[in-house]
Amino acid sequence: MTDNIADGQAITEIQMGAAAAPAPAVVVAPTLADAARQACEDTIRILAEAVADRGVAHLALTGGSGGVALAESLAPLIVAQPEPVRRGIHLWFGDERFVPAGHPERNDLLAAPLIAAGVPESQVHRLAAPQDVSGLDEATARMVHELESAGLTSGGFDVIHVGLGPDAHVCSLFPKHPAALVVGVPAVAVRRSPKPPAQRYSLTFEVLQRARRIMVVAGGAGKTEAVRLGLGTPDVVEAPASCCRGRETTWYLDEPAVASRNVV
Repeated sequence: MTDNIADGQAITEIQMGAAAAPAPAVVVAPTLADAARQACEDTIRILAEAVADRGVAHLALTGGSGGVALAESLAPLIVAQPEPVRRGIHLWFGDERFVPAGHPERNDLLAAPLIAAGVPESQVHRLAAPQDVSGLDEATARMVHELESAGLTSGGFDVIHVGLGPDAHVCSLFPKHPAALVVGVPAVAVRRSPKPPAQRYSLTFEVLQRARRIMVVAGGAGKTEAVRLGLGTPDVVEAPASCCRGRETTWYLDEPAVASRNVV
């Protein structure tokens, strides 16, 4: 089998999965902070329901400006929950930069306010840092093992927060990048990322499309074209965001992100 054939099959599988999912709902708020606040209100409700049902809830965080706004809004909502909910939450990351622990580029720094709010540090699932493993492949393999052990390769996350790049990338799945076409595994080692740092880890569409709820949070006029593409026909090659659809998907956008586009 040639790579072209394999890629073609992966494209078909990913795009069919997205097309079969319910169409995304769209929520528009005045500012990015307002959009993030609405997403977090929905997030905490779903997490509390999951803890009540199963004793545990799984949330994947995102980075970037959306991730910062989400972490700031989610922390006080976690504080307000009863202790069983706070202690039942597990935090994961939709993608991570393969840089040393504590490096300002790491997305896992966004877990700090949520830990302070009551999520146990032991339930924060961080990508191993370069100094702790032989390389990116080992770090990714360790994370795959954690995902499998938690049952997240079959049952799915309760909520996955997703940021949106101006090129319509999500997590570290970039347009025309081979990592976006990886199927059959829950996570992928990303090399030669078009956005630095070059080495990263990312969840794959295998996991994203099984999530109970995908929440895409984005803001700013620079995201309007990415929003249009992401809400359009699934096209994993040109617009990976268009294939980021779970069992339910909601896009939380600020007004500038939709002001010049007919997306709602």
